[in-house]
Amino acid sequence: MGIVRHTSTRVLATFDVTCDAVVTGMTAAGMVITVPGNPVTGEAKRSLRRNRWASTVTAGVRPESDSTSLVDWAIDMAGDKHYEVLTEILATMPQIDDLGVADALDRLGKMGRFFGFREASALTQFLHVEERAVELTQGVYDGRQGMLVLTTERLFFFDKSALSARTEEFDLAAIGSLGFSQKLGGEVIEISISGRSAKIKQVAHGRAETFVQAFRRVRADRGRPRAPLLPPAAPDMAEQIKKLAELRDAGVLTEDEFSAKKADLLSRM
Repeated sequence: MGIVRHTSTRVLATFDVTCDAVVTGMTAAGMVITVPGNPVTGEAKRSLRRNRWASTVTAGVRPESDSTSLVDWAIDMAGDKHYEVLTEILATMPQIDDLGVADALDRLGKMGRFFGFREASALTQFLHVEERAVELTQGVYDGRQGMLVLTTERLFFFDKSALSARTEEFDLAAIGSLGFSQKLGGEVIEISISGRSAKIKQVAHGRAETFVQAFRRVRADRGRPRAPLLPPAAPDMAEQIKKLAELRDAGVLTEDEFSAKKADLLSRM
């Protein structure tokens, strides 16, 4: 059909609940389920109103632990609005792990979130499930306004416009130094890497130093023996049963299916 984009999402719910939530999310986003089961496939027709091509989305669910699951997405469509389609599906799915993005956005501040709102709304989908956001700062790089993103694994500049999304990654191991300077129009983060330098300009006052300090901590942590990255704590039993009840009330689960899944959850206590 077009270009296929792949990404994964962690859901803080059991395998069965996640499978049901994927179908509910696709249906709520206006997709028709053409291949049920796991993986499940949904299709949406071209929408002139949304200026969006037809799309085919395939989602495969796999258990990560007794209480968390991973969803591997494949979005096939022409154009560049793949992640807009996925955002609509995820909007109705409960307990999505945002990989630390919400906390990092809180530290970014109101102005940073305002100027980087496009990046903020899509960032989680560009992170890998094995990494977590550490620090963010909004700025201008090579004439493009966007967001410099530091995770436990990567440093990259993320530019999300109305028509496209681009990332430029700076290899952590190849970075010689990361410093900052102050200008009248804002601070500048300077990245020295492999004989060249990159500058992120118009960074809000006070943010550059915070970002550089976070980078140094990540570099130091990477030099130490590393424990496996554990998924966040799953929601409690009452919350999972509540979500099951919502799926039943929405008609996704029958009363018998609800009772069976509830009994299964209670048996794990």
